[in-house]
Parts: sequence; structure tokens; C-alpha cells
Amino acid sequence: MATKNHPQWAPQSYQDTTYQPIHHVELVQNAPTKRGLTPTEHFIQDAEQHPKPKQTWFQAHFGGLKRTLRLFLAVAIIVLIVNVSWLLYAKSHYGGIDSGSGIIQRGDCNVAKSTNTWLHLLINFLSTSLLTGSNAFMSAYCCPSRKEVDKAHARRKWLHVGILSLRNLGKISKRKSLVVLLLCVSSVPFHLLYNSLVFVSLSANNYYYTIGTQEFLENASYNLTGPLQNSWGSLYWTLRALPGATYDRPTRVPYRDTATVDSLYKYYDQIQKSASSWERLSNRDCIQAYSNVFMTGRRNVVLVSSERNATNSVLYYGTTELDNGGMDNNWWICSRVQDGGNVKCQPGEYAADADNWTVWGYPIDYCLSEKIEDVCQVEFSMDIMVVVIIFNAIKVIAMTWVLLRYNAEDILTTVGDSVSSFLEREDETTRGMCLAGWRDIDHTWIHPGNGVLYQPRQQRWAKAVSTWKWTFFILMMLASFALIAFFGGWGFVHTKNRGNSLSPSSLWELGFGRAHQDAVVIYDTVTSLVGVALLSNIPQILLASVWLLYMGIMTSMFLAADWAAFGTKGQPLMVKNARGEQRGTWLLGAPLAWGLPLLILQVILHWLISQSIFLISLNIHDPDGTLTTYRKGGPKFLNCGYSPIAIIFCIVASMLLMLSAIALAFRRFPQGAPPVVATCSAAISAACHLPYGMLKHDSLYGNMKWGQCGQPHSGVGHCALTPEEAFNAGYAQAPIPGWAYT
Repeated sequence: MATKNHPQWAPQSYQDTTYQPIHHVELVQNAPTKRGLTPTEHFIQDAEQHPKPKQTWFQAHFGGLKRTLRLFLAVAIIVLIVNVSWLLYAKSHYGGIDSGSGIIQRGDCNVAKSTNTWLHLLINFLSTSLLTGSNAFMSAYCCPSRKEVDKAHARRKWLHVGILSLRNLGKISKRKSLVVLLLCVSSVPFHLLYNSLVFVSLSANNYYYTIGTQEFLENASYNLTGPLQNSWGSLYWTLRALPGATYDRPTRVPYRDTATVDSLYKYYDQIQKSASSWERLSNRDCIQAYSNVFMTGRRNVVLVSSERNATNSVLYYGTTELDNGGMDNNWWICSRVQDGGNVKCQPGEYAADADNWTVWGYPIDYCLSEKIEDVCQVEFSMDIMVVVIIFNAIKVIAMTWVLLRYNAEDILTTVGDSVSSFLEREDETTRGMCLAGWRDIDHTWIHPGNGVLYQPRQQRWAKAVSTWKWTFFILMMLASFALIAFFGGWGFVHTKNRGNSLSPSSLWELGFGRAHQDAVVIYDTVTSLVGVALLSNIPQILLASVWLLYMGIMTSMFLAADWAAFGTKGQPLMVKNARGEQRGTWLLGAPLAWGLPLLILQVILHWLISQSIFLISLNIHDPDGTLTTYRKGGPKFLNCGYSPIAIIFCIVASMLLMLSAIALAFRRFPQGAPPVVATCSAAISAACHLPYGMLKHDSLYGNMKWGQCGQPHSGVGHCALTPEEAFNAGYAQAPIPGWAYT
């Protein structure tokens, strides 16, 4: 079969120990002629006579995977030191720890919110760096050794190399699996708690609302108790409302308890004296201002009515209370409309007809509102800090163990490591399967040695990832979008119901991660700080799962693209410990041009989610300005806040995440690329069977190229990853379309 493009081949098998090149030139200088040596034995003996190439300065200091892992261990230690230092500093500088939390900053609310935002950005940077390093250790230690690969291949099972894979956990040693699982489990507290380590505590106010006549503002007399009453011989006053009372239900005060009555009158005397200087609000503005369940920046309000009363200038009064049992302290705006015993109020409905607004049947002309300056606090949780430090230490210990066992395990952490291993010592279980890709390796394994026609096709990058993994990734992304849409939609409706505009400028004013009374999850609150932290950080667990799956897909595609390049050009192997012309491993699981933007995107996504839903703490003050105490015993009002604008940015960033994977999936491998082996150990092994004498002592440290090598036998050829010099000398060439290869 001699043609212009196809040279004449001798009818010898590529497995013969006698090898004749296409052109009569020597491929291996001084090749031994001693019979009885296997290719592996020949290579090892030759390597003993020629030591490995020395590492360059860059390879020695930056190119090795072990050095990368050392860098990530250093990051984990730095994060641990920062956390421990923070703990010690907090205890010594931030005063006493009250109910598991301490104060970092106290003062202006805008300053406190800004400080909280920057601290969260720092926390997300530290946690992302630590978790990225943890994932790198998991990926490395989850990879099999050559011994484990041989054991699996003997049973016609293959393993993943170069990525984190659940498939490997049951087939690698138990000690390695346990360490991988420990690193995985120790990441959970960072996802669930670390973002809630620091939080902002707002001030919210209980207050008196008073329906008064115009004469009340002119120091007219008023009565808060009504007539003295007698019940079974006991005399008592009935007070409409007291600070700390349940809603405004009448409270009986014994006749002799003059201190309580006098304190209420003393407080109202001050209201009567000051009210004229308070801010005047129209009915609409008044409804808008006091419709917020969490009252900030304002306290008491006098509703001036057109009604007149010659004997009492206070027509009605009451107090509001925000407690752990309910958050409906704006019910008075709706004159206490009741439905089945549950107080319900939609202030917006009354704002639409504000000119005819009545409260308890009294027409309202305008309001006088007491404006105050709220004080906010940036706080930290000592309990969360202790948990984070414990699991941070566990990570450091596990990472240190991996590094101490690194050389002893002899792990195949990259595709290049696997190629080197299989070329140095052939894996007989995959002989005769040179055109097997990872998708058809199981089928080819059943009938090895059958010739397969070479049909060059430009396959897409998506072929490097299993269909179920693509399906699972897309389903998880769709589920994430559905979850965001559901809760985001609820949040937008709730924000609108609080009287806020949904215009971009209005949403922007609510801020990123800034606690706001109009953007709080309204439901019965939890008294446990850790409980609210867990609730607010559940989305972080979802993101971590999606991100691990996403990076697995991206790494598989980039590794497949790197492998495909061997079909069109010579390039050195990418190994964990580079020498000669070899390349070091990717720092972030992908080429730096992609890996660094992906790392930045991960930091931004974690931060955006932490700003989308977050822990919020409220210090509630009674009308006299003193801190209130809840009936449930909790020192604070705890709940989850949300940020509508951050949710929008989350959606955009998530779309970029999904679209980047889909865009790369549609890219095509170059014409003449080898079969897509991805990270499949068996498919890699099938491409690593060379004729005897074709591998020199330093071949693995130079450029390699995939193509047809050896001489066809009975019209059937063989392809393998071959030293580029074999192509240059005419001992190998690109495979021929339509020819059969085994």
C-alpha cells in the first residue's frame, strides 16, 4: 500500500522487539541490542545511566503541585492565626461578651453598616481562599496511586485523575478517603457560620401613639386613667398602655401604686411640652413613616384630630411593642381591623385615601413625629468564632497530613503523571484500545484488539464531561434560579408593600447587606444567634455544591483541551513535579487566564450571597429609650435581613457562571485531536503503549505528540502518545483517516 502520502510499511507488528523506522535513521542513540529486556526494563536501565534533568528555578519554586499545596497550607495557617488573633483581641479590647456576642463599633448607623460591609468582604476573601485550598487538597488526595489504578484496571474499572471525584472514594485507600471526607465536612461550618461571624445590630423603637385635640398642644388638661374603679373591694386605675405591656390592652394599676401612674403622667407631660416642636407630617407621610414594623429614626407620634373634648385633650392613646411573639405593631394605623383574632393591617390601603384617615373613629388632620438619632452596633459572635477556629485547626491538621504523606502515596494527580507512569511501565490491561475515548472505554474493554477505523471529528468540549454531570449541573442551576426567583419575588413584593419604590435607585439605596427595616424576613423570630446564622447561610451550602460541580466540569474540559493539543503540536507533559521541558500544574484547576477570573467570580458570588440574605440583630427600645426585655427571654430581636439589589446581582453573576460553562462546552477540539480521554485512567493508559525502543531516557521530559507509531500489521496500525522527535525523524506520523488502529 505505497502511495505518495502513505509510506511503505513492513508487515511487522508494533509489538515486535525489532523495529524498523519509515526512514533509515537512528531514533535512539546507542540503543541496546540485548534481547530479553522489556521496554520498561530498558527505560529504567537507561534512566539509571542518564539522571533526570535538573529543575529550573521556576519549576523548583513555583511549578510543583506540592509547592502549591504548601502555599494553600500557609493560607490556612494564616487564616487560623487571623481568627485566633481576632478572638484574643476581641476579648481584650471589645469589652465583656454578653450572651455570646461582643461589640466592635457603636455609633452612627451609616458608619456601622459600612464597617459591616467591608468586614464581610474580608471574611469572604479569607473563607474563599481557605476553601479553595481545601478543595485543592481534596482533589489531590482523592486521586489514585499507580497501585490503586492497577488494582482497579485488573477488574475492568477505571478511576479519575486530576479532579475531585466521588467515584474514587470507594476505590482508593481508606485513610485517603477519610482525610478527603474530613476536609469536606470541615468546610461546612465555614459555609454555614463564617459569614455571620460579624453582624450589625440596628436600633428599633417602641413608641406611644396619641390621638389628641389641638388644645393638647396648648397645654390643655388630659386624663389617662379614667375614673377610679372598684372590683371586689379593690380600687384601681385603668391605664390604656404601659411600656412593655402587651399591645395596648388595658392594665389595672392598684390605687396605691401612685409611682406607676405618676411615671406615665410625667412622660406624657414631656410629650405635651415637646410635641409642638416635632416634625409635622401629612396624613400620607405619617402612614408611610409609621407603617414600618421596625421603627427607626422616630419614636412617639401625636395624631392631631379635628374632634374636640372640653374635659380631656387626649382622645385615645396606646403603645406599640415589637416582641418575639409577633411583628404587627403598626395595627393602630388600621384602627385594629381584626380577622379571626389575628391582627392584620395593610397601611398602603389607608395611604391611598389619607385625607379621610381615621384612627379609632377619630378623623386625623396631621401628625407630629418625634425624630431621634438611632445608634447602631457592629457585633461579633464568640460562639461562631470558636466553632470556626476549631474547624480551621482541623483543616490545618488534615492538610499537614496530606503533605507528610504526599511522597509516600505516589499519587497520580495529573493526566501527565498518569502518562509518565504508563509509559514507564505499561498497563497490559488496556493494550489494543488506542482509539478508545473515555465514553466508550467500558465497551472497548470487553473486546480489546479489534481494529477501529480512525475518523477525525472535531468534537465539542462538552464531550469531556458525562451527560449525567451536565444534567445535574443544569438542574442545580435551574433549581437555584427558581429558589432565587421565589424568595426574591417574595422579597420584592414585601419591600413594595412596605411602601418602597422598586426603581433601581430606590433598591440601590437599600444597599448591599445593609439591615433595613423594610427588608427583613417577617416571621416569628429565633432567639438563638447560631440558629439564625444557619438559616441565613443555607444558600452558601447550595453555592458550594454548585461551585464544586462547576469547577469539576471546567477542569475536565480544560484538561481535555490540553490533551487534544497533543494531536496537532508537540508539547511537554503537565506533571506534579516538573523537570526539563515539562510544565507544572495549574494553580487553580484551569489555565491562569481562566483560573484567576473564576477565583474572583467565586469571591464575588460568596460575598453577594452573604449580602443577599444575612443575619440581622435589633436592639429594641421602649418609648422612654431604655432597652426592652422580651417575654421569651432573648436579649435581642434576631432575624434574617435581605437585600433586593444584591439578589439581582446574584442572578447576574449566576447567569455568567452558567453561561461560561455552556460557552466553553460548545467549543471544538482541533482537527486531528486524539480521542477524548478526559480524566479517565483507562483511556489515558490505552494511549500509552509504545513500540520497543521508541522511548529514550529523557523523552518524558521533552515534547510529546499523539499519532501513528510503529508499523502496521495486516493493515492495522497503532496510535500512542509519542516523543515529538519520533515525528521529526519520520518514525511516527498523524493517523490516516479510514485506517484501522488498535
